[in-house]
Amino acid sequence: MFSLKSKTARWCTVVCLVGGLITSSSAVASQVKKPGIQGYSQQQELKIAYNRTDEVLKKLETKPPRFAEEQDQLTPDPADIPAEEPATAPSKTVYLTFDDGPHKVSDQILSILDEYDAKATFFMLDGNMRNFPEAVKKMAEAGHALGAHGVTHDKKKIYQSPQTVVAEMDQTLSTIKEITGLDSTLIRTPYGSAPHMKEPHKKAVSDKGYQLWDWNVDSKDWYYRDKRLVDYTIAQVADKAQKDEPLVILLHEREETLAQLPELLEYLKKENYDFKALDAAMTPIHLK
Repeated sequence: MFSLKSKTARWCTVVCLVGGLITSSSAVASQVKKPGIQGYSQQQELKIAYNRTDEVLKKLETKPPRFAEEQDQLTPDPADIPAEEPATAPSKTVYLTFDDGPHKVSDQILSILDEYDAKATFFMLDGNMRNFPEAVKKMAEAGHALGAHGVTHDKKKIYQSPQTVVAEMDQTLSTIKEITGLDSTLIRTPYGSAPHMKEPHKKAVSDKGYQLWDWNVDSKDWYYRDKRLVDYTIAQVADKAQKDEPLVILLHEREETLAQLPELLEYLKKENYDFKALDAAMTPIHLK
């Protein structure tokens, strides 16, 4: 790097040099009128003067070598400038949860989730796990989270007392352990915690160390049996995208949900969502 002052000094030197050459050339030209100087003819003297003048003009057209060298050092080579990385939107997280399984379509649901590198959480019924134990094993092997959804799925039975809730969850979690060898403390009660889970019920499951999960996006796949469930879910996701809480979607293991699942996952993927499973370290959300 060099300053403007040093640039000016160097150019002054160049100007002086050029001036000297011009003066010298003029002197030679003036002596041309005197024939026979230094043995040159008048024609030869004119040629010398012309050549020197031509040299001066060429020097004026050429920038000083040192200045050219330092200017090259100051100007970066475009090849050395790193290309800017394209901006990417920050990733977001969505938690897919499936109730009432396993089901005869569980394997197909797992295949679709695998295609999208999506992890999910399955809240399962005790009897269905005993009917489809291999599906439960595949869920565990694929890294999905497993939770209890109870035994009866009958609100008149399960919500009779805090003890009946705990008993159904104990049995279902025990079956998960029996089939997969994994311990789980994740639970979701049938129809959600509100309004059936009173404070004594909630305290009873909390005392057992269970994490009671609800949802904040209801696909209503238990009501909509076509693309409307996707549209309804997307509208809720867009509405809650800016809120500071986990995005937990309620789905069910059923044929209608299976048919619409790829479209829903494709939308979430394009919106830059990561698909993760719930875990015991998270703070559960509850229906209000």
